[in-house]
Amino acid sequence: MVLSQESTLMRAIEKMAKLRLSVIALNQLERIAAKMGVDENRVLELYIDAKNNSGRDRFISTPYSDRVLLIPQCLRSRHCPAEVREHGYQCINCGRCRLGNVISEALSMGYKRAMIISGGSVVSKAFTMLRPKGCLAVGCLKELVMGSFVCEKFGVVGHGLPLLRDGCVETDLDWGLLKRTLQSHSRLP
Repeated sequence: MVLSQESTLMRAIEKMAKLRLSVIALNQLERIAAKMGVDENRVLELYIDAKNNSGRDRFISTPYSDRVLLIPQCLRSRHCPAEVREHGYQCINCGRCRLGNVISEALSMGYKRAMIISGGSVVSKAFTMLRPKGCLAVGCLKELVMGSFVCEKFGVVGHGLPLLRDGCVETDLDWGLLKRTLQSHSRLP
């Protein structure tokens, strides 16, 4: 695809990310992108980047105590002994994956809650129960896009970190980026 076409598409996605749009609008954008020869994942990446950029200042100014961390269950070890509870998996910090350390760090920083969720359907329940103002979420591209709509519905500023490798078991992400984003805050008093 020609660079100018991608720039045009990026501008359209940036405008769309600032609006409260439905899944229907995103599906239409995906169809347009497909006709232009743009890979679907690239469209979703651009959307998540645009959404993160448009909400960055609001996210970093949200106190940790008003933030939640949502982590997908697919980052757990294949041999994870955690039990499923009403709102996700209860980590016992067994050391078979990195999630226990991430959860401990988020909670020690003052995050309202850090949850290992079993799927996107849990997000609405978590927001209803916890009433956060900010959400740092990790997931596959489609889950992050769908989660952005849930954030809009609840008035929560979201920041999405895509997985480096998709799948439903033992996926991966940029752990350094997660740590930096987890710790991000406004330097204003």
